Amino acid sequence: EDGRVLRGARYGAPVPPKSFVPCDPFDAGHAAASAPNEAVVSLDFNPHFPGVFIAAYEGGSVAMYSTTSSLASRRWDGVTSAKVIVARWSPARPSVFLVLDDECCVRAFDLLSDDGSRAMKSERFGKREKITSLTLAKLGDRAWDAPGQCLASMAYDDGRTDVHVVARELSSITEREMDELRTLMG
Repeated sequence: EDGRVLRGARYGAPVPPKSFVPCDPFDAGHAAASAPNEAVVSLDFNPHFPGVFIAAYEGGSVAMYSTTSSLASRRWDGVTSAKVIVARWSPARPSVFLVLDDECCVRAFDLLSDDGSRAMKSERFGKREKITSLTLAKLGDRAWDAPGQCLASMAYDDGRTDVHVVARELSSITEREMDELRTLMG
């Protein structure tokens, strides 16, 4: 409800940090003033960097976290003016995540792009019906350097499901780009 992601444990105490927040509330900079104070609607761990996850906020923001720090390592405010439904990492290109909003628009962000703060691609789906879910899958070997298509499955509120092939630039990565991403992810 207040923008925090809490960490728990089934048995014993959770490993620190116990919560994840988009920014430091005691920071006098601009980040503290614009922290999203809204519900987290989606969490997704990067399949190639299991210690990194994204949290999507209902009001249109996304934050990237490391499981070793309570503060977001990166934030995207105002990704959309609509409510966010879900954010998902690409299983084929570890630097890409997609955000679906309630206006049926899917936006793709690439951490390695020249301007990683803005969507590199966006596409609107559906006419009258709403997309309620977005799932991504890679055909073939799941390793980042293995060939294979990336697919996006979208479920609509009328019961229909569409499957789309994700554009090649959003579903493949070179060795050099992977090295850059490893450096970025720490």
